[in-house]
Amino acid sequence: MQDRVAESVFYDEMFRRNPKNEHITPGNLASGTPLVVFGDDWGRHVSSMQHLFRHVVPRYPVIWVNSIGHRVPSLSVADLRRVWEKTLGRSQGNVDRHPSTLARPAPRVIIEPRVIPLHKYRTVLAFNTWSLVRDIRKALHKLESHHRPILITGSPPSVNVVGRLGESASVYFCMDEFLQLPGVSADMIGPLEQRLLRRVDAVIATAEKLTRTKQPRSGRVYHLPQGVTFTHFAKRRPEPSDLRRLPRPRLGFAGGVSACVDVSLLSRLSREFRTGSVVLVGPVSIDVAQLDLPNIHVLGPKSYDQLPAYVQGFDVGIIPYLLNEWTEAVDPLKLLEYLAAGIPAVSTPLPEVEKYSNTVSIASGGDAFVAAVKEVLLRDSDLVRRTGQDLAAQHTWERRAATFLDIVADLVGEHAEPLASQAG
Repeated sequence: MQDRVAESVFYDEMFRRNPKNEHITPGNLASGTPLVVFGDDWGRHVSSMQHLFRHVVPRYPVIWVNSIGHRVPSLSVADLRRVWEKTLGRSQGNVDRHPSTLARPAPRVIIEPRVIPLHKYRTVLAFNTWSLVRDIRKALHKLESHHRPILITGSPPSVNVVGRLGESASVYFCMDEFLQLPGVSADMIGPLEQRLLRRVDAVIATAEKLTRTKQPRSGRVYHLPQGVTFTHFAKRRPEPSDLRRLPRPRLGFAGGVSACVDVSLLSRLSREFRTGSVVLVGPVSIDVAQLDLPNIHVLGPKSYDQLPAYVQGFDVGIIPYLLNEWTEAVDPLKLLEYLAAGIPAVSTPLPEVEKYSNTVSIASGGDAFVAAVKEVLLRDSDLVRRTGQDLAAQHTWERRAATFLDIVADLVGEHAEPLASQAG
């Protein structure tokens, strides 16, 4: 308790002056306000948080904390090497090792956390918290901001950092039903997430279901669906050589081929469109023997910069997900990317797809899905492109970022007086 009081006094002193006398009110987040963000490894993955914050970092100083781990590591060489790297850690001020355009513009500070990903052990969690708070406080000092930071976390193991930074507001940015994700250590993450929900001021969730299942104690929950980098997918690209050789129609899926994908539906599409191609672009984490059919083509992962060219080369973009507890809380990032690329989309009946049902074909069961694909292939391609792109253009990450900042500003304005007034 004494440590918490001491930290509170420290931050009261650190942020006690506001020379511009900027009042933080709903809808107006003071310029220079630092945002501390717990996300995944910046520039390495195409994640919703990174898409969103690419449009925040030009406006506000962001301290980005790379992944602190959501699963107990195995004894594999790769996992042990990763634990060693995370434990040593290092702060980095650039992302030159990540060449994708997604990596820029970059946060002001990127912290490579010094943590041990065994968060379920109290002593390890205490060490991790001490290490994280120390590094973040150093970064805040270097920013020399006169505003209290705002804490945004997409990582339940960060729970004990909440309240330790003198933050004016804290938000859990929830993108998934973590406990249902393959590879996530549910017995470790579950209790941490419950504690996080009791501590944060609000939850921002990418799926409507998550706004019901991830209720914070404060009761403040906001639905912020996925967006799209519209121009990245709408700008026409040359057709990749490994796609050009595949016969049409091309029924394409751009994403991870994991346990959530209905392999039997892919097989059904393969049989129904024998003269065409079922094209899978992305990492595969299931037994590839299940996909061993003559016209199913596994092209593997492609960089974010390469991805639009592949999507534009599809005749139909498919989302063949099974319905389960995880997919019921998924707003598929690829859907708006398909539409921005100018191709029609057919999806199984995921709850988050329903909001686009006037433009996207939704089909349940193999017969209905095949019929939906056949129907969209007969549509006027110019009309399909215009309709889909008009919809996608309304849901850009720029717009999502503006909404996000409005939510954060409202949160700060609701329960914090201007710092100049607090200082007397």
